[in-house]
Amino acid sequence: MKIAKKNDMPLVSVIILNYNGRSDLVRCLDSLRKTDYPNLETIVVDNGSTDNSASAVQQMFEHVRVLLNEINYGYAKGNNIGILNAHGDYVVLLNNDTFVHPNWLKELVEAAEKLKEDCFLQPKILLADNPQIINSAGNMIHVAGFGFPRGAGERDIGQYEKEAEVAYASGACIFTSQRVIRKVGLLDERYFLQFEDLDWGWRGRMQGITSRYIPKAVIYHKWGGTLGRLSEEKSYYLERNRVYTLLTNYSIRTLIILFPVIAVTEVLVLIYSLVNGRLEAKIKSYSDLIRMRQDIIKRQYLIQKRREKPDKDVMSVFSDILKHPHLESPAVQIANVFFSRLWHVLHRYI
Repeated sequence: MKIAKKNDMPLVSVIILNYNGRSDLVRCLDSLRKTDYPNLETIVVDNGSTDNSASAVQQMFEHVRVLLNEINYGYAKGNNIGILNAHGDYVVLLNNDTFVHPNWLKELVEAAEKLKEDCFLQPKILLADNPQIINSAGNMIHVAGFGFPRGAGERDIGQYEKEAEVAYASGACIFTSQRVIRKVGLLDERYFLQFEDLDWGWRGRMQGITSRYIPKAVIYHKWGGTLGRLSEEKSYYLERNRVYTLLTNYSIRTLIILFPVIAVTEVLVLIYSLVNGRLEAKIKSYSDLIRMRQDIIKRQYLIQKRREKPDKDVMSVFSDILKHPHLESPAVQIANVFFSRLWHVLHRYI
């Protein structure tokens, strides 16, 4: 594909998925108008909203292209529709509940051009209602399949000012190229909600495509709610998709080696679900995984067939410690000690 350029700057397609988020979307688009990057197209993919989001965008932002879906297709399919309609050589998936610093895109493009390698990039993400607090300085993957944002809840005092390789880029803002997407593939639409970004980054690592954190690029995210307040639906998707990802992205050999970690994790999650009134969602996730067993076998085969890097290399940026501001309890600390010691024994066999 020939790169479309303006003033020697490549065209970037910014894709914003929306579902009944009119006020957040307007704020996001208003901030994008102030972006100091000269060559971008903005695409809003509306997933069947009923709050007149699409008409508001069409009236207020003439430069924005709006793609209308009749129903809510979820994060993966909605963003895939945007990607397939994007003209830029670079693509950004941007949450509708974010707003951006004027130089955010310039910094991401400059970083991508400087790196001269296929990768996913993520900016520094701060909290929209408290910009001194970090939402994500790059996302991490726990060996048991949990994803968590690095630095979440910490005050931003310059501790994450160096570019760094991370496990994956947060779905709140993923910057990459069409070339990467062609190699890794589109987002997996079976996820619908949760873990699409983690899976994308993980699959990328298996094909030699890293994820990197770019601190000079800054956006702000309306990130709220605690794990204790998760809806039944979100709890179900989190657990179904976590186990689905483990079963397909690890090799069979690694799954066997990690069986003690995975088994203990499932017991702990069951206990957590029972205590927090989410046991039905967890049981439902198991039921759905059994129903999806043929898809899991097929996906596992295809992913492992395409991999270019062994699990040992892929897992070099994974973590044996789960660190999240909503999981600071004695039980989690004890579990972290256990996982760390168990991983110390098992990792040499990966």
